[in-house]
Amino acid sequence: MKAEALEVQKYLTDKKDDLALQLDSLVDGYWIAWRDRNRKIIAQSANSDLNAKVGKVAPSIRIYKTKNHNRITLRWRVYDNSWARLNVAKSNKQTLRYANELKRNKDGTTSRFQLVKNAESWEVEFIDKFLSEAEPIITLINIIHQSIKLLNNSKALEAKELEHGEENK
Repeated sequence: MKAEALEVQKYLTDKKDDLALQLDSLVDGYWIAWRDRNRKIIAQSANSDLNAKVGKVAPSIRIYKTKNHNRITLRWRVYDNSWARLNVAKSNKQTLRYANELKRNKDGTTSRFQLVKNAESWEVEFIDKFLSEAEPIITLINIIHQSIKLLNNSKALEAKELEHGEENK
């Protein structure tokens, strides 16, 4: 049983890593398109007929490392000059912040409402396209993560049962 469990865990971990790479590629693609669009808006800012504003909402990936597995989350931030301010932290250290992370739901995702509320009108199309491609990947990553957690819990439970069985002999 242990060998099979380890084999399944390795397969799930490898699959999760592959999906994380796909998600990372999508995030990189979003940033490239977003940056190019912002550069175009800045280049055309001298034209008073255009009313477009530079975008400020973009995703990033964060990996929380734990002993048995890594949790991968997608977070959205608002990159706006007004957030680049000095905040006085404890012990008189100052931290320069360039972005504000948008609140996430209990399941770790950011609602589309929050994204659209903070985005410029042209960014909504970028966000919708990104979410349509990323949400299936995120769902699979979360399912695999839960499966790995359950597998680790069952292995720990099995080890405890073996330990108690040896004590009773």
